[in-house]
Amino acid sequence: MASGRTKVIGGLVALVVLAALAFRFLNREATPPAPLADVASHPSQLSAPGATAARTEPAAPPRAATPDPDQEAGDGSAPGVPWEKIEEYLTRHQRSAASLLAAFHASRDGANQAGDLQYLKEAATNFPQDPQVQLAVLAHNVFPEERRKWLDAFKASSPDNSLGNYLSAREHFQNQQPEAAIQELLEASTKSQYADFAMDSYLGAEEVSREMGKTPIEANMAAMTAVGADLLPQLSNLKGVWQGIADAQKRYAGSGDAASVQNLTQIGLQLAGRLTSGEGGRFLMSQLAGAAAEAVVLESLDPNASYDFLGGQTPAQRLEGLNQQRQDARTLMKDFQAAFLKMTPDDRVSYVERVKVYGEVAAMKWLQGRTAAPPAP
Repeated sequence: MASGRTKVIGGLVALVVLAALAFRFLNREATPPAPLADVASHPSQLSAPGATAARTEPAAPPRAATPDPDQEAGDGSAPGVPWEKIEEYLTRHQRSAASLLAAFHASRDGANQAGDLQYLKEAATNFPQDPQVQLAVLAHNVFPEERRKWLDAFKASSPDNSLGNYLSAREHFQNQQPEAAIQELLEASTKSQYADFAMDSYLGAEEVSREMGKTPIEANMAAMTAVGADLLPQLSNLKGVWQGIADAQKRYAGSGDAASVQNLTQIGLQLAGRLTSGEGGRFLMSQLAGAAAEAVVLESLDPNASYDFLGGQTPAQRLEGLNQQRQDARTLMKDFQAAFLKMTPDDRVSYVERVKVYGEVAAMKWLQGRTAAPPAP
């Protein structure tokens, strides 16, 4: 009984650490992008994205070392699955793209937080056109010398997914190509879809854990760890996008081009909205990133002027609301810690199902209300 409670507490630590990492990286300062040249600001002037296919060398054989199945991760994260069990799982699932990605996540443990990249490289070799594989390769920077090829491949395989354009824009900002970055942002603004495959990572990691006989809440812990492993580097890349937008706004403001400042603000707000709602907003760390993006792109506006694209609010009013959202998120995490430890077995099953159906934040709020003390009469 004590061992089970220890695992639950360890899993709670992992979940809290993920949220803390999200708060921390969103507050870090990044190197400013390259100076912005005067560029066109109309989607009609964009050219179609490239469609270069990615090619990689064959992956090396899987690792031979087998971790101790009873060893707890030192940092509170879920312990890694034994290598033999991972291989059995892959055999049952014919080493499909989804199963190889799940195996990559399952191979993470306290001593190997990066996971076994051989599984990810095998997926890249055997399924180079799979968009989830392509995004995982980009998130974990598996082939840095071929990053542009993988970006182009991801954009080609997911032509309606704006995430490819955002990631490409970040590379252009980083490589001192601001004109190309703006073109990618304009292309992204014409697309309605934003797919980060975070829930796919969740479901894959959960499947491995359940097949290994883990309880629903243990499987959820492993799944949330997998989501964090993929989302944190993705969001770190996107942070470079909204900071690049902010740099561009300042340069346009310095030249007296208020219209371009407002156009870029709306592009930045659209990115923020993709992270706070819909598929991109299913997890807390994405919602925190979206709030951070919105705060950054609002800074170049007149804080006391009202804008139609802010619903008539002033930037100062909107920033005040964003600050309240951050405080609410911190309170939710604090309350969630207490509620998590009070869960009944039925609550645990319901919580996991709600994460999958409604998203992490909605599930956390449900659990918080479920375990809250009734109001005094």
